[in-house]
Amino acid sequence: MKKVVLLSVLCVTLALAGGGFLVYRVIDSGFLTGASAERSELIGTWSGPQGARVTLHEDGTAEAVKIPGGFDWSSEKPIGSITGDGTWTLKKKPNAFVDQEITLDLKTGKKVGALIDDLHVLDKGAQGGIYMPISEDSSNKFIFKKSS
Repeated sequence: MKKVVLLSVLCVTLALAGGGFLVYRVIDSGFLTGASAERSELIGTWSGPQGARVTLHEDGTAEAVKIPGGFDWSSEKPIGSITGDGTWTLKKKPNAFVDQEITLDLKTGKKVGALIDDLHVLDKGAQGGIYMPISEDSSNKFIFKKSS
């Protein structure tokens, strides 16, 4: 009988410890609290599907190649593409439940520019990448992964 009680106490203790660790990992990942990153963690080249690429430089300049100009609401496929040079800024996180945003201000032609304000950090420290949401109605994302 003592062995059964001891084994039960051990199992409960292990279950509580494991559950606590899982809760800690979920909170630490930014899943529940919204993702954020330091500026230094975003420096580099981020590659996405279909040849899309964003390079964020330490001096605040940026280069973008073939990033989506928008998304088709029914198929969720990219519509058009934007290529250009410009600047980038990392916005302060407005509250604990949203992912931190990155703004690109690009020059796409002689007099034409594009303000991309829907890039977001994915996971803590952008470990999951950066992304553009497909739409407000979809949880799908156009994800860029760090390539250098």
